[in-house]
Parts: sequence; structure tokens; C-alpha cells
Amino acid sequence: MKSTLFKIFFYCSMLMLSTVLSVRGQNLSALKISTDSVINIGREKLVSLSLKITADQGSDFKGQIVPVLPQGFGLVSDQPIKVSVLKNTQTFYPFKFLVLQNADTRISSMAFQLQDSTGKVLSQFKAKVNMLPQRAVELAVLNPSVLLRQVGDSLNLKVMVRNAGNQTEVLKVVASFPADNGQGKQMIQKDLQLSPGDSKEVTFAKIINRELYQMNNFYINIAGLYQNGELFGNGIAYVQNASANRQFVNAQIQQNTLNGAIENQISLSGQNLFSDSQSWQLNGTGSTQIGPGVLGFSLDAYQWNSINNKPLLTNTWLNYEGTKSGITAGNISENLESFFNGRGVKVYSRSDEDTHGFEAAMVEKSYNLLGDNFDYGYAAYVKTNHKDTSGRQYNSTLIFDYAPLEQSRSLLSANSLSLFNKRNLLMSVNFCAGASQNLLDNKDIKPSFALGTNLSGTFKKFNFSSNNFYSTAYYPGIRRGVLQLNERISRYLGSQHVWAGFSYYSFNPAYQRNVFFFQRNYALQRAEAGWAKPLNINLNITLTASRDQESANYNTVNQASSTLISYRLNESLNWHSNDFKQNIYVSLDNGISKGIYGDSQLQLRLNANWSNSWLNLSAYLQRGNFLLAEAYNSNLGISDINRYSISPSLHRYFFDNKLRTEAGLIFYHDKQYGYNLTYTAKAEYLITPKTAFYISTYQYHYNTPYISSSFSSLQAGITQKLPNPKQRTPGKKGNLEIFFFKDNNHNGSYDTGEEAANSGTVLINGIIFMIPANGTIIYSKVPYGSYQLSMPMQNGYQISPVQVKVDQKNNKISIAMQKSGNAVGKIAITVDEQKSLQTNASLSGITLLVRSSDGTVRTVKTGEGGQYSLYLPEGTYQIYPDNTQLPENIYYDGANAEVAVIAGNESAIPTLTLKVRQKKVEIKRFKN
Repeated sequence: MKSTLFKIFFYCSMLMLSTVLSVRGQNLSALKISTDSVINIGREKLVSLSLKITADQGSDFKGQIVPVLPQGFGLVSDQPIKVSVLKNTQTFYPFKFLVLQNADTRISSMAFQLQDSTGKVLSQFKAKVNMLPQRAVELAVLNPSVLLRQVGDSLNLKVMVRNAGNQTEVLKVVASFPADNGQGKQMIQKDLQLSPGDSKEVTFAKIINRELYQMNNFYINIAGLYQNGELFGNGIAYVQNASANRQFVNAQIQQNTLNGAIENQISLSGQNLFSDSQSWQLNGTGSTQIGPGVLGFSLDAYQWNSINNKPLLTNTWLNYEGTKSGITAGNISENLESFFNGRGVKVYSRSDEDTHGFEAAMVEKSYNLLGDNFDYGYAAYVKTNHKDTSGRQYNSTLIFDYAPLEQSRSLLSANSLSLFNKRNLLMSVNFCAGASQNLLDNKDIKPSFALGTNLSGTFKKFNFSSNNFYSTAYYPGIRRGVLQLNERISRYLGSQHVWAGFSYYSFNPAYQRNVFFFQRNYALQRAEAGWAKPLNINLNITLTASRDQESANYNTVNQASSTLISYRLNESLNWHSNDFKQNIYVSLDNGISKGIYGDSQLQLRLNANWSNSWLNLSAYLQRGNFLLAEAYNSNLGISDINRYSISPSLHRYFFDNKLRTEAGLIFYHDKQYGYNLTYTAKAEYLITPKTAFYISTYQYHYNTPYISSSFSSLQAGITQKLPNPKQRTPGKKGNLEIFFFKDNNHNGSYDTGEEAANSGTVLINGIIFMIPANGTIIYSKVPYGSYQLSMPMQNGYQISPVQVKVDQKNNKISIAMQKSGNAVGKIAITVDEQKSLQTNASLSGITLLVRSSDGTVRTVKTGEGGQYSLYLPEGTYQIYPDNTQLPENIYYDGANAEVAVIAGNESAIPTLTLKVRQKKVEIKRFKN
């Protein structure tokens, strides 16, 4: 009986327990939280969601929503969110979160939990996060003005790189310094990897030698590159010597602007010395400022053997350029639609820094400025350039050419018009017309025309370009009888680059009197596809597959056309060290060619180069025919192509870089033509920093099975650098003398007992001056006007920014240096998660105004967390936000913060709290 009662009790208990669990399970499953299954995040920093609570149960529910946000996302207000849901209803709650600077595209999901009042999780919903990739890396030069005190100084350039995007970036920052000898460029590279929101300070260091110090001032260019080589930012640092007494130089104009980026120097050299074929060469370039303009010159003079021979003067001219126009006399050579070279004169007007608005020139066609013994004719042209406010540009050139060599005269009109000049679409059209007249038959006139198009742009993620040109056979331009097509499309796939292209070129000109010109029908077409990828920050690989077809008339008897078809694969590797002192380049072409008579032949061609700071090694190897001319010679009975060459060379400096030596060897072997060997050697010694003497020699040996010859030459010369052209600024000028003193009693006057400043640096319009022991700096020949004078915090002293006026011959002023202290503060932003309008709630970059008791206003920007600090002279200040520069929907209506700054101490500024404008938020309840 007891056992029966026990069994009944057990079964009833189990039944009640299962019922309770079932009811509890039903209650748990009856509470659900949900939101969008996919949260798409673009460029916005504040994202709004609607969270839905479903209560399919027989009782009301009170609990909380707890968001589980991954790294890179922040909460706008205090959490958790208190919720109250009536039974059998759905309730929606608004939720906002911040996308922080370190949010990463690799983040895939975030979760939202529904908890009861005890914190127990009743329901959870995971939403997928889909972030639009944003590539936004910023580069800033932290010390754009660098001061050099003496030879041996360490030049330290600091660059800040910040990843404001949402994906990890592999980057390189490259700085371009002047080379150690003051000529050319030296590249220094720094590699780094930044996660989203990260920043890093990159430092470039270089020891200043005598040559760089004597440059007085120069610029350093800094470029930031993504892994695929795309530019993300650049900057410039201005480097100058320290001085307490200097003459005015416009820092915005680089020194080489005065001479058009050419060297101010002259050199005399002799070749094949002590032989019957010796010659002399005189070269020089330079410029100087005369009045409001610049006079420049170029000289290339050659004298062979005897002084009785007529010298050859090429690239020899004088040019004077004023503010808006210029004139050139001497050798004139221009890159126009028709060949233009000779001795004459050119006049032009300048419309901007890069182009001439109008040009006109006339020349007698001659390679020698002193004249030739042959009549090549004469030519003239007129050219105009016009650009409207939308960027559309129109160029027109009219060319007249008298050519006895062709026994014709011609007139050519070449015009180009840019139809589109947008960021993602550039298009221009060239249309030309010409006419040629036979000098022996005036009725023999050949009209002609040419048409070309240039198109480039981007569509979605594709880059494309199309360059085409066609001209008729008698067209009097350089591209006579040409059909040229170049089509290309490419795309970046992350760090990879793929492209495809097609090109076609044919050349079949015609002449009215074809006496000296060889004419043939030539055509070359090429189809290719390629892929490139950086294997790491310094190593790139490129693969290109192509089909080439070359055709030409080599048989002059029956004008039969010959054709060579090739299928090739090119593999190339390019590597350089971080300091760019070591480079390796390897390119390998291999494939199959189909010859003139249908025979197939393997092709192999290797180009390789390795170089470091003192050694360079190049190698070349070829097997098989790569050109139609090579295949044609092979079919004439000449052996197949089999050639190679190797060329080592080295250069070293000695005696503190005063002596530069070079030596090289070139060995070339060709199965058809034998081999040759060339030795070269050169030494150059700096007698003074501006005078150099050099001597060089080379020996050449040529050997075939039938002939052997050799030749040697000795050369020597001297190069003298001319004084750099001084910058002359028009208008009145005065001398500025500034005395700095320590104003210990803060009254702005130099009183008894106070002392002159004996150290420190000061900036006048960005130009750095060293304060000498007597506290006085002198700035001479300064154009009349106002100049900004400022001084950073130094040895506890500082000056307030002040405008200095130069309006007379001699200007003397005194500047009080006052003791300063540090003031620090921060800002905050109040956001109501339910009522605030959408805005950029970032605390960084907010502009604050700092007003002193005398009315002077300074500005300061907040950092990443809203903090800021600044050095100020002793006194009382008011700090408040600049409402005109606050982000949209953010404002400040509070009182100004006040702070008293004490020298040598750090003063705390009261926190300034910004507000976000609000809107009314309605809570909607839906009953089922």
C-alpha cells in the first residue's frame, strides 16, 4: 500500500514539475528582442536603431536591454535601457550608438540582450554588421619649419600619420632630401602598419654636411603611399640656417624658380686630348634678376680640332622674362605638331605658372646658331592657349614651314579642345588641317587632315583610357600617315592591380618629292593582359601576357609584306630597400614567334639590374627574334639572334666627399657581329665648394672573325658654379631691427634691472631667427608691409603674437618677453539618447577661443578626448567655444570659463559642456 501511494505521489510530482517547466519555457520563449538583421554602416558617426520587444505572454514584463557592442563602438548614454512591456504587445525602443575611430571593417556582429530585473538573460539577438570600407589616412608635417645651426647638426623631421578609415592599412612614407653633395635627391622611406583609429609619429633624420649647409635654405618633400602605390597625402618642410642677421628672401619662392630649375654653372672640357681629333666643349646655364624680370642663358659650344673650324652652337639662347611676358633669342626648339628647330626669336605672354597664353616664333632651320652650309628652309608659328573658369581648355597653333629638302611649303592648323575636365572623366579632341604645295609645281597642292581623341576616367571601380589618332598620308605634321589606337582598362582588387589593353600603330606617309625619304608600310598591333601585386611594402611582381604582330615592306623589289607574330609572357620583379640605396629589377620575356616563312622560334629575353650606394650591375640576354628586322636578317642567311651583355660599374667618394671616382666595364657579345669591350674611368675633385676639376678616359675594343679595332680617348674639364641669382622684390624696402628683453614686471617696457634676451628663436612670417647675446635681430631689405611675429614657449618665456609694420627706411621696435604658464582643460558633450538630433559627437577638433584681459584672442583645438592645453603669459583669460565652427546641431549657451595663469605653474580650466539640439521622440505601442 505504501509503495502504491509512493508511486502515485512520485508521478504527480513529476507531472507538476514538467508542467511548471513547460509554462516557464513558454514564458521564456514568449519574450523576444529583435532589430534589423543587418546593420549597414556608411560614413555616419552616430547610428540609430529601433529595438523591438515582443511579449506573447499572459503577464506584463519589466526588465532591461543590455547592448553588447564590440570594440570600436561606443554608447551615447548610460546603459542598460529600462523597459516595460504590457502582456501580448510589441514595444519599440530607440537606440543610438557611436562609430568610433578604431571601428574596423573586420567586425562582423553585435548583440542585444533582454534581461529581467535580476540580470538574467531571457532573450538575445545578434545582428550582422556590414561596414562600408573607408580608406582615409592623413599625413601632417609636425615641424614644417626646421632650423639648422651648424654643420654636423642632426636634421630631424617629424611626420604624423593617422588612420581615420576603418580598415588596417600597410603604408610607406617617403621623404625626399637633397643629396649629400647638394645635387639631386636622396629618398628615405619608413614603413608602418596602422589599425583603424591609430596614429604614429614617423621621424626622418639626416646629418647636415657642408654642402647642404651652404644651400642656406631648401625644401623637403614628404609623400605618403598606400601599399598599392596610391598617394594618400603629402607635405613640405622648409629648412633654413639659423641667423640673427639676414636679408629678406621670399620663402614661398624656391631658389630654383629663378633659374627654371637649371644649374647656375659653366664648364670647359676637352675630348680626345693630345690626338688629331681633339675637340673642346663649353657648356653653361644660369640666370639672374634684372629689374622686375629674370635674364636666363644657355650655352652649348663645340670646337673641333682647329680653331679655324666653325664652332657648333646648339641649345644656345638668351631669355628675358618679366611678370607676364618674355622673349627668347638664339636656338629655338619647340615640341609642336610639326618639327620646329632653328635659329631665331620667340616672344610669349604668360597666362599662369605653367602655360603661355600666347607664343609666336620665327626661325631659320639650322642646327648651328652660326649657320649651316645647307639650306634647310625656315618656319614660323603662332600659338594660343585659353582656359575658362570651368577648367575647359582650348589650344590652337598655326605653323608655316618652308622645306627645300622635301621641295614643298606647308601650312598646318592644329587645335585641341578639352570637352570634359571632371574628376572621373577627362576628354579632349584634337583636330588638325593642312595643305602642302610642291615648290616645282604650284598647282600640286595636297590637302590633308588629322583627328585625335584622348579619353580617360573611372566608372564604378574601373579605370579606363582611350587615345586615338589618325592622319592622312600628306599631312605635314610629325605624325604623317599614321593610325594609332591605344585602349586600356584596369581595376584595383585590394592591393592587386589587373588590366587589359590593345594598341595598334601603322605608318605609311607620302611625300610630293620623295628624294631623301625612305617610305614603307609599317604596322604593329599588340593585345595584352596583366596582373600586378605588391608582395610586401618594397617588393612588387608583375605578369603580362601579350600577342604582338609586326608587319613591314622589307623587300624593295616587289614590295612584299613581311609579318612576325609573337606570343609572350613577361614576368618582372622590382625591389628596393627602405632607404632606396639598394634596388633590384628583373624582367623576363619568354614566348614563341612565328617567322616570315611560317617557322616557329622560341623567344627569351632577360633584363636584370642590381644597384646599391656604390655598385651597379646590369645584365642582358636575348635568344630568338623579337623584331621583324631581326627575323628578316636571319632569313637572309645571317645566323639566329644570340646576344648577351654584362655591365658592372662603381663609384666611391674619398677625402670627405671631395673626390668622386667612377669606373665601369661593358662587355657585349653578338653571335652575328662579334663582341666589343669598353672600359671607362672618371675622377672629379672639388677644388672649392663651387669649383670642380675632372678627368676621364675610355677604351673601346671591337672584334669579329674578320676585323678587329680599338679606340681610346682622354677627356678633362673644369666646372665653375656661378653665384646663385638673388631674389629681387620690387617696391620700397626697409630694415627691421627688433630688440627682445625679459619683461619681469609685465608692464611692456624695458626698465632698469631688466635684461636683454640672450637666446631663443623667433619667427617672422615663418622665417626663423636666432636671438643673439645682445637680444637684437636685424632683418634687412624687407618689402613694406605687415609681418607676423611669434615665439614658442622657451625657458619659461613667451611673447604674444604681434603684427610688425615696415613702413620706413629703418624700423626699430622692442618686444617684451613675459613669463608664461600652462593652462589645461577639456570639453564634454551632453547627448539625450531619445531626443538628440543626429550629429557628429566627436570631441576632437573643436575650436576654442582664448581672450586675454587686453583683448588679444588666441585659438586652440581639442584633442581626441576633448582635452586641450596651451602656454599663456601670466594673466587672466576667458575661454569659450567658437559657435561658428561647431558641428551641425551642436551649440554652447553657457558662461565663459575663466582661468588665472601663473608663470611656471599648470592652471586648470573649468570644463565646457556642449549641447546637442533635441527633437521630440514618441514611443509607439502596438497591440496584436
